[in-house]
Amino acid sequence: MAITLMILALSACATPAGPEFAPGGGGTTTKALPTTSSAPGIETITAAPGLEIAIDWPSDRNKMIKAFTDNYVDQWRAVGTAGVDDTYLDSVEEPANRDAYRWVWSFLKGKQSAQGTAKLYALRVASVTGRGAEINACVDTSGIQVTDATGEPIDDQPAWTTSPQSTYFQVAAVRRGDDGTWRVKLFRHASYPDERAKECLR
Repeated sequence: MAITLMILALSACATPAGPEFAPGGGGTTTKALPTTSSAPGIETITAAPGLEIAIDWPSDRNKMIKAFTDNYVDQWRAVGTAGVDDTYLDSVEEPANRDAYRWVWSFLKGKQSAQGTAKLYALRVASVTGRGAEINACVDTSGIQVTDATGEPIDDQPAWTTSPQSTYFQVAAVRRGDDGTWRVKLFRHASYPDERAKECLR
């Protein structure tokens, strides 16, 4: 969903959470949010056989939030297909594309994959600034197991698969391009024991 790049977690991963940022520059506004009509609730998406993403959608499933969630799912899809599906690179731009690539590669270089269910919830548009926006979310990867090339769980599971490190606060800066498409420009996250991560614990 990078972070200490990955290694903490789902990429959409970004680098360790730093100071607050304004993704687009200029004054903040919440007007004219691009929206799509959709009911709130949990949707489970299959990223690859045995690998699912459960998204707890807010009532406002707008294009900015979708830019983040689609990329999050696509990064797991790349992991689950051993890199065959690389569509995640279509929905990120510098520097997020480098973070996303490194996160996926952290699995592929060791011939590893993943199975189980990752969860996204508490999704919201925190701010809109010009052509940029900040998306906030909570992520829970306690339902994920890292596997070897045969699909068997590895013995030494990473810390981000176990509570409380498996729950973290995710920030994604998204930007609307000249083609009208929203893409992720920057990832940041705060992991336990940061207070924002604690607020994500269920």
